[in-house]
Amino acid sequence: METRFPQKVLDEERKEVLQYLEDRFGIEAFHFENYEILRGVSNFWLFPKTVYLEKLKNLQVQTVGLLFLRKVSKYLKPTSVFLQRFGYLAKKNIISLPEEILSILKEKNKVEIELPLEPGYIILKNKHWILGCGLYLPGKLFSYLEPKVLKNLHNH
Repeated sequence: METRFPQKVLDEERKEVLQYLEDRFGIEAFHFENYEILRGVSNFWLFPKTVYLEKLKNLQVQTVGLLFLRKVSKYLKPTSVFLQRFGYLAKKNIISLPEEILSILKEKNKVEIELPLEPGYIILKNKHWILGCGLYLPGKLFSYLEPKVLKNLHNH
């Protein structure tokens, strides 16, 4: 499935995206100084800054860079791959879950739980690794973990 090369976002949209990461997760904008932010219809990619970007724009591509955000209705949802790569920079809305809760998430994709977090997308961890993205609503946690991540979670 070939498609057009995503467009570089304008400065205003770049600031909005980076502000979202800072407001939601405490990940500061300077961490992304060496990346362009490219946009498709509803997806955002991180792409290393290069002088060749203009020449690359004419290519027909399947994927470009690291898919890091998706627009889901009016919200930005971080991808699990992005969180696994950059989530260590987060200062808030990140939770380390015990194995029992992870087992329930693995089985049911949601768990009833009260967490000391703001409602919205959050970073899910176990005791060793950042696993990916979850959605916390008061009293409920929904898993958006990739099937391959869930498969590798060990039940104890």
